Amino acid sequence: MSGVKKDRRKREEGRKGAGLLEKTSALSASSAVNSTFLQRTPRLLLTVLSLWLLCTACQPAPPPSPVAPELADPASLPPTLLAVAATLTPAPSPTIGPSPTATPTPTITPFPVGRALEPGQLLVTNTPSPIPPSDPNAEPTPLGTIEWRPPPVPVPHSLHPNDHYWLTRPLPSGTRNYDLEWYPYGNDVLVPEYAPYRVHHGLDFPNPPGTQVLAASSGIVIWAGQRPSPQDGVNYYGNTILIKHDWQWLGQDVYTLYAHTLEMFVNVGDYVEQGQLLAGVGATGQVSGPHLHFEVRVGQNNYWDTRNPSLWMAPYEGWGTLAGRFIDERGNYVLGATITVVPRNVNTTIRRQRTYEDERLKADEVWRENFVVGDLPAGIYDVFLEANLGEGVRSDYRRTIEVLPGRTNFMVVQGEFVFVPTPTPLPTVAPLITGTLGITETTP
Repeated sequence: MSGVKKDRRKREEGRKGAGLLEKTSALSASSAVNSTFLQRTPRLLLTVLSLWLLCTACQPAPPPSPVAPELADPASLPPTLLAVAATLTPAPSPTIGPSPTATPTPTITPFPVGRALEPGQLLVTNTPSPIPPSDPNAEPTPLGTIEWRPPPVPVPHSLHPNDHYWLTRPLPSGTRNYDLEWYPYGNDVLVPEYAPYRVHHGLDFPNPPGTQVLAASSGIVIWAGQRPSPQDGVNYYGNTILIKHDWQWLGQDVYTLYAHTLEMFVNVGDYVEQGQLLAGVGATGQVSGPHLHFEVRVGQNNYWDTRNPSLWMAPYEGWGTLAGRFIDERGNYVLGATITVVPRNVNTTIRRQRTYEDERLKADEVWRENFVVGDLPAGIYDVFLEANLGEGVRSDYRRTIEVLPGRTNFMVVQGEFVFVPTPTPLPTVAPLITGTLGITETTP
């Protein structure tokens, strides 16, 4: 019995010894692990610290502090920097003061785009003409000179109640769409070197062959072809287009005629719109060079029912028309009187022509004029009128007028004499001008 107990005690002591041995082994292993971890900890900390610094460097810099940085002590600066700093002038601190005075707005009214100025809106700012205004005998610009023109105003256009600028110009902008100055409406040829031809019933627009001819307004083509004279059979007009417009004026039909064309792109019966291509400028008929002959007829479609086209065509932007009535003491029209228009405060050319030379020409029903000087830049002009009373007797008058843009500017001058017209000479059958004139010096 005691032997059995002794054996049991030995086995229990053996198990306790084994457990103590296991605990001792585990403790030894744990101590080894801790020793290894402690050896590696500085390296791990260094790695983590490096990663944190790298991430911090990749982040955007914080906004600068509103607090002004401290300035270095000047005593600590090198002598060179001190010398440079001594030459610098500190910028003055901005001060809040009253708002600056606004620059006065110029009083010059610019020409508006797309319409003419209303009367009274214009302030003339052009350079004065170098030609003395007191000398009506000064030489005008050489005949046939081509000059720039602004675009015409849109139509219909009537700043004055008597105006009827309802037609566009029959040639596009960029071409010579203003008339030949030495053969105006109602006048014979004004070049002294050339023999008289006939009193003009329209306006001439010299241009190179093929230049576009455009419809001045909408209507029906009633003629397209050669148009011989019913009087003598001569084909004065050459290839001609006639349009009867689809509107009336004072209850009367209005027609436009386009003559001397090179080729025609419309036929009788065609309806045309304003600005539509009709033909090309040519030199057909009795001419000495290529040009467009343009007429306006009112009431009836015949030669003696023409009116001055300058009272119908749209004026240029910022330009106006001068018209007038020169009559004697009995109220009769003075025929063939010399009209000289001299600019006073606008830089443009002297214009010279005559009052209507044939008493059979019809004046405008409203204006009842006997002279028109179209296409004048707005400004002030001296107008000299000289009536030839025969046998070397003349009667001279001078008037001053302001030409307002986009309208007809009218004057009436009544002389202190009785005018006795001379018989109107019959027109010649063919032009008496010899030789061929240049494009800008063309007869009808």
